[in-house]
Amino acid sequence: MKALLFSLLLIELLTLSVSEDLDNYYKDFMKSYGYTLEENPVTTEDGFILSLWHLKPEVPNGKVVFFQHGLADTSWCFFQLGEKSLPFLLLKEGYDVWLGNTRGNIFSSNHINKNTNDIINGFDDYTIDDFALIDLPTMVKYVKSTTGIEKMSYICHSQGSTIFIMLSMHNPSFIQSTFDHFSSIGTVPNIKYAQFGAIEFLDKIYGVAAAVKIFNTLNLSNTQRNLIAGFCKFAPGICGKIFDSGASIKPSGRMDYKNIYNFLYYYPGGTCRINLLHWSQIHTMKQLVYYNPNFDEERTAKPYNIENLKKWKVKALIARTDNDTLSSYEDVTEFYNTIEDKSNVELLDLTKYGHVDVLSADSAYEDIFIPILNFLNY
Repeated sequence: MKALLFSLLLIELLTLSVSEDLDNYYKDFMKSYGYTLEENPVTTEDGFILSLWHLKPEVPNGKVVFFQHGLADTSWCFFQLGEKSLPFLLLKEGYDVWLGNTRGNIFSSNHINKNTNDIINGFDDYTIDDFALIDLPTMVKYVKSTTGIEKMSYICHSQGSTIFIMLSMHNPSFIQSTFDHFSSIGTVPNIKYAQFGAIEFLDKIYGVAAAVKIFNTLNLSNTQRNLIAGFCKFAPGICGKIFDSGASIKPSGRMDYKNIYNFLYYYPGGTCRINLLHWSQIHTMKQLVYYNPNFDEERTAKPYNIENLKKWKVKALIARTDNDTLSSYEDVTEFYNTIEDKSNVELLDLTKYGHVDVLSADSAYEDIFIPILNFLNY
């Protein structure tokens, strides 16, 4: 009993030491750097209400940049380096900054007529196809109509690159008429060569995972987030090494562990069971495919149009690294080689960067963010 009471007291102390009002913390964080965060509710054609973040520069340069986060994440992921974070860097340069939150994450968890806790009626019935073919076009159309801009730049991490590539293969004319620059970090054009144990495990239990309904996988309450963040503030080395081991083929040592608790306030950002099943289908098929609800029986799925990818037109800066468990060097190279006209496509080769530290390492400012800024200004 004493051990239990001591454990509960320790948990309480850890939570109180870093407990934050997570409904407002991210907005107060922006204010601390001199920016007011606008949250624009944008409704998709199928009723999901997405939170589209907007930060205005003090002196606009007339250019717009759109950020898109990755799997089980939120737009908060782009602010891990405080004043050195990429959105703040671009704001100082006069860019109008917009950040998308796809359906199902903690900032985009509402629907016009579905109960968010109702599994049977399918609130969690969405896939990467929905991110690419509905959410992304809906958000960028809103940005275009609001700003009056003809074209914008696109910056993304992980699944954010996947959905852009999917949309470019599905509707290349929309991509070409909307974006003039594409810059990807932790690029995931495929997971054919990925060294990520979790996806291999999911492949093995696909039938079970398809049959068992789990709502909002990896979506935690504010209390749970505060608890995890409290522990990681108390033991940053343990938490940092867990992240590094999962995201890096070999521990990179680049992450600044002491601030990892701040990131964990809004990570994981939530996703759903079917989205994960879609990733398993992609891994099994070794190419980007549309989600097949009958995959467990048919073991096949319709591929996205590779011919459209070959005709890629948008100016691109594509990060490639040798140490990422999800964004494999081989997958990014294969993607690059598929593009026929490489005159507007450049690879940003990185050494010893994993999937997380491309956004959180102090060295990312010089190695990644400054090259992206120079690319956008070119």
